[in-house]
Amino acid sequence: MNRFLLSILFLTFFSCGKQTKESTKDADNQTAKPETVIALPIQRHATIPMDTALVRKLSNKELTSIFTTNRQIKLGISNKVYQAYTYKDTSSEYYLLLTDHNNIINEEKDTLYDNVYALNLTSKNYQFKKRSTIKGEIDEEWETSIGFWNQYSQLSDLDKDGSIDPIIVYGTTTQSMYEDGRVRIIAYYKKKRVTIKHQNSEIPDGRLTKINKNFYKFPVQIQEAVKEKMRLMTKNGHAVFAEGWEKSMDNKATRLENN
Repeated sequence: MNRFLLSILFLTFFSCGKQTKESTKDADNQTAKPETVIALPIQRHATIPMDTALVRKLSNKELTSIFTTNRQIKLGISNKVYQAYTYKDTSSEYYLLLTDHNNIINEEKDTLYDNVYALNLTSKNYQFKKRSTIKGEIDEEWETSIGFWNQYSQLSDLDKDGSIDPIIVYGTTTQSMYEDGRVRIIAYYKKKRVTIKHQNSEIPDGRLTKINKNFYKFPVQIQEAVKEKMRLMTKNGHAVFAEGWEKSMDNKATRLENN
């Protein structure tokens, strides 16, 4: 009888121990699963982060006073200018104008835009010359809206050489919002400009990033600033890049894709 009771106790102890290990294993597996990132809407008209010692955002009064309707026509601006910045560094005095075009308001009362246009100007006694332009528009077959992503843009002297190194970002959305939209990152250094083009996708094999090879000739501070913006886009659910993209960029890859 004693031997029978001892066997029952042993089996009960073994069974409890096994269940505890399995429960712990299940808990660990649940913890290991990555959390789904819920992307918040882009604050499209937010102020661009800037070096306030060198850069200033124009007030609406300054904007309408300096860039009159006639002056905008001469500069080829057809969209409404909703934001403008001015900065002066060792090379010149500049103005950056951001515009977009209101397309429709959907059933959810969201304003959708079909194109964006930015103009970077040099100025001397309010005589303006175009330095560069940025144009983007939606693919009407599958995209719903486009806009400048100011929270990822930047107006700063990144390499501390006395000149502003602008980084301007814009992106598109679709019916699935950011899951399969596009992202463009435009970076400037002195008189040079490079673009990074990214296609989001719900399918890993559909994600592709194309990097201008001259990007890797830019100062390392500018390269790192761009990579940090890419990390933030990933964290915030606004972009998903190919697996191991940071290591690939360290090796100066011009295409980031899942093979």
